[in-house]
Amino acid sequence: MSLIKSYLHNLQMNNQLEMLSQRETLMEDIENIVDEMCGKGSEELVALLCDAVCTNFPTN
Repeated sequence: MSLIKSYLHNLQMNNQLEMLSQRETLMEDIENIVDEMCGKGSEELVALLCDAVCTNFPTN
């Protein structure tokens, strides 16, 4: 039984790591798109959108 618990724990950790990596990529994409569309002075918009990503894809 311990082997199964260990496997499931590792699977859960890998899934969480993959989700966090995808979240980071999404936030980088948001920053690049906003910079291209609105120019470099749009830090407030980038922060607002990235905060929304973090709210919808929490770390825990």
